[in-house]
Amino acid sequence: MYFKRKWVPICLAASIFHFPAAYAEEKASFWEGFSNKREAGGFLSLGLGVSYGGGLLTNIATRPILNINGNYYFENGLFVEVPGSDSKFEPQWAMGYNLYNSSEWEFDVIFSAAHAHISYYGYVSNAYDERDLTGYVGLRVTGAIGSYQIQTILAPKADNSEYDGGAYASFWIAKSWQHKNWHFYSSIGFQYRNSAMLNYYYGVPYKSARVDPYQASGGVNTKLKLGFTTPVGKRWVVDGAIGLTDYATSIDDSPYSLDALNTISNRSRLGRHISVTMSYVF
Repeated sequence: MYFKRKWVPICLAASIFHFPAAYAEEKASFWEGFSNKREAGGFLSLGLGVSYGGGLLTNIATRPILNINGNYYFENGLFVEVPGSDSKFEPQWAMGYNLYNSSEWEFDVIFSAAHAHISYYGYVSNAYDERDLTGYVGLRVTGAIGSYQIQTILAPKADNSEYDGGAYASFWIAKSWQHKNWHFYSSIGFQYRNSAMLNYYYGVPYKSARVDPYQASGGVNTKLKLGFTTPVGKRWVVDGAIGLTDYATSIDDSPYSLDALNTISNRSRLGRHISVTMSYVF
């Protein structure tokens, strides 16, 4: 607790007795954060929609989408989350344990995915090739600074059975607005993956016959999102989002990416995503 100090004996005497009590109160409040857990319960919504998008890794096309959005928090701190397309941060599933709660910040130990499964056919080699999903265990911090929402993830251990030494980190900052029944948000995110991970997905080994070997370095993907959510009934919700992705340089320069750009007409160096869904909230 802060107050203006006045150099008079009576106030000085009062401060001598007040500071230990205030310090003890703040200390107790800090340790209570480890026992505070989110309120038990959750929700689930299912929806259908349409999306248009793609980039370096997938063809740019219009597709139907199934939107699943939900979470459940247990009294003991365990939880599972499946963010839908209306998430202002990265819409990635996660399960974990709520480690610490203060009035504005939450600390979670989570298990999630650092990179999705991808497959190649006819790129660089003349055979089908694929890369498995990379999972991680990391620390997630979510909170607010003024009117901005912050989320960051640190995962020094992110790999799978085919490679070791992967590392993942992300940082998101978002801002929301409310206008009548319309909720709007904008966000920017940065996703870092180290050289071990990106080389597993985008590097070219010496056994390749078509191109020279390629060693991918670590890099950062930058993502921008704009979105909205609005109810259209007691249990129906419509949401939409627009997103852009600027890939890491080592992904852009990968022979897999360059080969795809040269041989497939509907690929792009800049990822893009537009979606609209209608969901039913149970």
